[in-house]
Amino acid sequence: MKNNPYNKPLFLGLTHIGQIYSIAWAKKIGQCSVFDFDKKNLVKFKKKEFTQEERNLSKINFNEKKIYICKNTNDIQNFKNIFFTYDTPLDNKGNPNVNYIENKLKKLLSLKFKNKITIIITSQVYPGFTGYIRDKYLNKNKKIKLIYMVDTLKMGSAINRFLNPEQLIFGYEGKDKNVILNLFKKFKCKKYIKSFKEAELIKISINLYLYFSVNFANIMDNFSKQIAVDYTRIVENLKNDKRIGINSYINPSPGISGGHLERDVFYIKRNNNLNIKSIFSNFENFNDKRKNELKKILTNLVKKKTINLLIIGLSYKDSSFSTVNSIFQKIFETKKIKSSYYDSYFKKSFSQNKKIKKNLNLRKGILKSDVTILNYCNSKDFLIIKKSFKDKNNSKFLINISLKYKKALENNKNIINYYSNNLN
Repeated sequence: MKNNPYNKPLFLGLTHIGQIYSIAWAKKIGQCSVFDFDKKNLVKFKKKEFTQEERNLSKINFNEKKIYICKNTNDIQNFKNIFFTYDTPLDNKGNPNVNYIENKLKKLLSLKFKNKITIIITSQVYPGFTGYIRDKYLNKNKKIKLIYMVDTLKMGSAINRFLNPEQLIFGYEGKDKNVILNLFKKFKCKKYIKSFKEAELIKISINLYLYFSVNFANIMDNFSKQIAVDYTRIVENLKNDKRIGINSYINPSPGISGGHLERDVFYIKRNNNLNIKSIFSNFENFNDKRKNELKKILTNLVKKKTINLLIIGLSYKDSSFSTVNSIFQKIFETKKIKSSYYDSYFKKSFSQNKKIKKNLNLRKGILKSDVTILNYCNSKDFLIIKKSFKDKNNSKFLINISLKYKKALENNKNIINYYSNNLN
């Protein structure tokens, strides 16, 4: 790298958001640097072993020479602008570990910087977190400026959303706003500078709005089945209403999963208002019961002591791999069902306790299983699945929870479309 790397931004933290920001920055803006306190993450980044949460990330065309990889923590002390890009870790139910973020920030803020420095926090945190960090660790240190940047990336299409944002939102309580405007001058969208809490609230508000949208869709799907109507047949008309919109999250699903929306539900439930807690607790109970419907359908289909189940497509969507708060969790947790798994896109084993099939075929996969659940797959694998259930005398069952292939799989005694007016 010909130019001094320390004059360009550093992306510290190479989890999902750090990988997206650094690679997209190199593609759109130019030179930047990366580092991670965890050496394993740094080694994986060097080897281009990118996050499975963005399965097309390795296909992005960018100039690798524009990314300087820092040697050690001493190297960090030379930078003037540091993006703190650690994702807030989630447990299997989507609950966030904010202490992890605080400890990483504590380590960063304890370094002896050689210049005045700006730190831009992008982690998913609760309203009040950035102010808390400032008050606890900076102690009126005028050498360090803190900024909170609202991350509105969408899993599976994060690069495009970074390169072409609708808006950029920052939380900043200093006087010199040029420090932000200069960094993002190549972005031509609207830029908003709010207080820390306002920016943090915007982030949580966006996700909670999406959370309500998903729950609305699932409530309407439940209601539609009770009156013998297929809800999926009216979704297009709802989206055509400009007050709702074509990009709205109103397609039905077996329940909210992935962890990213659930994380902000955790934050708002910390509120002492009992009415707010009750609202979100009721939504969580509704989602748990909806996910449990899959298990009920399964056990009603096959009356055996042990049911052999094949699940095709394990993540919450085909463009991003995450099993946090999985829609299949209620099925995993039963001894009566023996599950195996196949995924068209994500081949790496994610758990030593789960049997992953390398290939999808009739003899060893579908026909060996009592029931197959289709979540998502590629077109080649779908032809295998469709062929397997072409014979209506087949004693095996398919439960289809994929909207993409709903029209291609007609209901019969062996094929059950989860989003169907025939399913009550």
